[in-house]
Amino acid sequence: MWKQSVNQFRQFMVPLICDLGRSERRVAATRYIEGLLIPGERKSMEPMAARLGVDKQSLQQFVTDSPWSDDVLWSSIRREVVPNMTPLEAIIVDETGWIKQGKESVGVSPQYCGAVGKKANCQVSVEVAVTDGWVAAPIGGRLYLPKSWTDDRERCIRARVPDDVEFATKPMLAIGIIKDALRDNVPAAPVLGDAVYGDNSEFRSALRGLKLEFFLQVDASKHKGWNHEVNTEVKRVLRHISADAPPAKTLAQIGRDIPRKAWKTCSWLTAGGQTQTTRVAWCQVFLGHGLRQAGGDLERLWLVIDWPEGDSDPYHHYLAHFHSPPTLAQCVKLSRSRWHVEQYFQRSKTDLGLDHFEGRSWRGFHHHLVLSAVAYIFILTVYLRSKKNFWCDVGADSPPDPAVSGEVARLLRVLP
Repeated sequence: MWKQSVNQFRQFMVPLICDLGRSERRVAATRYIEGLLIPGERKSMEPMAARLGVDKQSLQQFVTDSPWSDDVLWSSIRREVVPNMTPLEAIIVDETGWIKQGKESVGVSPQYCGAVGKKANCQVSVEVAVTDGWVAAPIGGRLYLPKSWTDDRERCIRARVPDDVEFATKPMLAIGIIKDALRDNVPAAPVLGDAVYGDNSEFRSALRGLKLEFFLQVDASKHKGWNHEVNTEVKRVLRHISADAPPAKTLAQIGRDIPRKAWKTCSWLTAGGQTQTTRVAWCQVFLGHGLRQAGGDLERLWLVIDWPEGDSDPYHHYLAHFHSPPTLAQCVKLSRSRWHVEQYFQRSKTDLGLDHFEGRSWRGFHHHLVLSAVAYIFILTVYLRSKKNFWCDVGADSPPDPAVSGEVARLLRVLP
């Protein structure tokens, strides 16, 4: 499979790494991604170097010490890969974590780890991906640095965390990545995320400021509001709910009060060919989060509820912002599209060594993160080219790079 794909790999790599600078870096980037792609149980430096037939130090220097910017490579991904996936169905925000022993590896801390479904000593990365409805491609990632790290400058110095890095919540990290993506002309699409993002009013406000639609899962018991607009009045700069307004209800209570005739039944086929059914309903809601700041007002949103017939509780509640009223097909499609990013997480950890990096530094972590993303995206291009009605032409119009071609030819001689 590797030998059959080698010409495509050579073509694919050229536009993505052309901005890394001198030829030594382009060779090293190609070599590291080769190491992630070719077979091997462990994808850390030493075993990869052995399979590649190179000195471990050359890989280590490129990933942990070389001063190239991971932002440059993420920008190349967004410029070169995303146009091959349009029209986009959604932009997905999520995080992934992996167990890490000790306490000196950058960002490692006792925190919730999705890989094991509980709190554990781990590293967590915030990821943004785009999906065309079939596959998801990563377009940005950033390590989440807990306050236990940002408050301990000595530990940050040992892990070579830049001086200007301050504590940022996961939603705010995601907003930063989305802004970078929009600057690189990634098309606007509805933003999807779980309750970590949906429960965060600042995240929702930031998406509105970027004129983006969103469809975000929420914990319906945490939020109170109204299913109709209520009067407000200004007191000491801030706007407040008027005394004559009815009591607010939780989103869960508002959902249970939706009339039965408003529920719409739908069905779809899963990837395995099974038929799934559910009921969906939506109504406008008004939340008071925006009243906490000067000039703020009620936040007008759509509450969307996915509640299969016969279940005692809804499957999920969502808060949505659309430029036009929602439709049944739109709500069902977006409620299922977020799971495309799990394919990226699972495949990258299972086959591509996303969670195998053994370095401790901030720079090394982010270099490995983006190089792993490139390896995964190459697998996507091979898959997409196998579809008869699709042609993924990343790098098709780029001139050859002798540095890349020489490294690919060298590897072919080394492979058994």
